[in-house]
Amino acid sequence: MNAVTSTGPAITVGELVARAETLRPLLREEQPATEANRFPTQKIYDALSEAGLFHILKPKRFGGYEMNLDDFYRVVIEIARGCPDTGWWFALGTGHAAQIASYFNERAQAEIFGLRPNFQAPWSFVAHNPVAGKVDGGYRVSGTWYYCSGVPYASHFMGNMALPKAEGATEAPMLTVVVPEGGFTRLDNWGDLMGMKGSGSHGVVLDDVFVPDHMTFRFDGDAGIDGPTVGSILHGNPLYGGLFAAFAEGGLAAMATGLAFAALDEYEDLIATRNTPGTATLRAYNPDYQRSYGQAVALADSARAITLQGANLYLEHAARCVAGEAPFTIEKAVRLDGMYHMAERLAYEAVELLVRTASSAALKDGARLPRYLRDIIMCVSRGHDQFEFRAPNIAKEMLARTRGLAF
Repeated sequence: MNAVTSTGPAITVGELVARAETLRPLLREEQPATEANRFPTQKIYDALSEAGLFHILKPKRFGGYEMNLDDFYRVVIEIARGCPDTGWWFALGTGHAAQIASYFNERAQAEIFGLRPNFQAPWSFVAHNPVAGKVDGGYRVSGTWYYCSGVPYASHFMGNMALPKAEGATEAPMLTVVVPEGGFTRLDNWGDLMGMKGSGSHGVVLDDVFVPDHMTFRFDGDAGIDGPTVGSILHGNPLYGGLFAAFAEGGLAAMATGLAFAALDEYEDLIATRNTPGTATLRAYNPDYQRSYGQAVALADSARAITLQGANLYLEHAARCVAGEAPFTIEKAVRLDGMYHMAERLAYEAVELLVRTASSAALKDGARLPRYLRDIIMCVSRGHDQFEFRAPNIAKEMLARTRGLAF
């Protein structure tokens, strides 16, 4: 286990963003290989590791940078601008450092962050036949979890499941377990959907794995926080005092934003190098193409602004909660979740507009624009994660508070 340090390496977010920007040509070059591989290639992983991009949200006392959430999103945007699949894999595999640092005690954090330098752990809530049998000192856990984005190269797996209901209880308590590499098996079951084929969202199997008590926590996604968390006290940082429900979608909003800028890069190259059909004039001089490009820029810029403001609001809510000024309520969480989904929708609109006006010649097999369209469609069509299905939660939370209605 790595030694615990009192401070992490001195670096600025500007330096990390610049490093991610420098990797853009490599990320784009490796897009076909990443898609064929079903997750980022070893070359990509090594490049991200050498750039130090895995440590943004990890606490300083464990060798991380302990930067703010908006700093993390800025880097995710740049990674996704180079390769959206890699951005998805990175955001959902690396971002959960914030939850480990928020909800687990010092012993668990030292073990988790000390296992190896690059912490990565998908957190899946989609399980088939999960079982957590209580034994002395912990649980024996079995089951299969799906959509474990980030599991290739992961140091840990985080799986959520329901425990048996207590007598007279209306709901079953939820348990999340953290299992280090070697204790879980990654299935070869990703890549048959239309997009995000290289996001590394494979399934995971646990087969009668012992998980000690300190590597678990009771997760209640329907409850708010009304004071400091274990992590906010340990690290003295409100970053580690927020609700996961207010955090979860932000990484994908950042990925979608980067994807929109990636599509803009392709479109800019297209209109700056190809003539308007039937003329000898570059498309860049044509008001129709200028209009599409300008509208898409505004959409992408708006998605970026929403995503970064969501991160700032998360920290503001967490800071007030830790200080005892106001609880971090589920209403605040679902409204932040809604903001992130709107950022994804704006990114989708930008990509759709660019693809629709690029001409069919730009949509050949292997071209980037059609890949980006497939990827953004996957982002906005994720079953229960579609905003249309989640928007009612905002209404219910607000009406319960403002009108006293019960749902």
